[in-house]
Amino acid sequence: MKKRNLVLGSVVVLAALLVVGGTMAWFTAESDPVENKFTAGKVEIELHDDFPEDGISNVNPGDEHSKVVYVENTGTIPIYVRVELTPEWKDAEGQDLGLTVSGADMATFPILEGWELHEGWYYYTSPVAAGASTSNLIEEVIFAGAAMTNDYQGATFTLKVEAEAIQATNGAADGEWGINPESLAPTAP
Repeated sequence: MKKRNLVLGSVVVLAALLVVGGTMAWFTAESDPVENKFTAGKVEIELHDDFPEDGISNVNPGDEHSKVVYVENTGTIPIYVRVELTPEWKDAEGQDLGLTVSGADMATFPILEGWELHEGWYYYTSPVAAGASTSNLIEEVIFAGAAMTNDYQGATFTLKVEAEAIQATNGAADGEWGINPESLAPTAP
C-alpha cells in the first residue's frame, strides 16, 4: 500500500511538473507599454485697438478720427470671434446725453466687410486660424455735423470695445453663443 501511495504520489507530482513544464514551453511575448499623449489647444486672443492712449481732444462736429479695431488669434487652434462696441456720450457733469438727436447719430463707426451684427455683438463670419487676424471691424469714428448741438460742447464720447473668442470646431459657438457666425455671412445673390 505504501508502494502504491508512493507511485500514485509520484504520478501526481510528475503530472504537475508536465503541466507546468508544458506551459512554460509555449512561446510568449509582451509589448512595451505605449503612452498616447493628447495636448489640448489654446484659445487666446489679442484685441487691437489702434487709438491714442490719451484719447483725442477738441473734437468738432463733422470730424473724422482714425480708430482701427481688429482681433488677433494668438492661440493654437482656429477660433470664432465676436466684438461688442458700447458707445456713450456724457456731458461735463457726467450725465448721459444719449446717442442720437432728432434721429441723427452723434457719432458713427462704420462696420466693415466680414462682420455682422447679431443681438448686440459683431461676429466675424469666418473662422480665424492660429496666428491670423480678423479684418478690421472699424477704421474710424465720424462725428455728426450740424445735428450736433451745443449740448455736446465739452462732452465726452467713449467707445468701449470688448472681444470674445471660442473654438471654431464641434459646435462650440452654437452651444455657447447660440449662433454659428458663418451662418450670418451674407449669401451671394
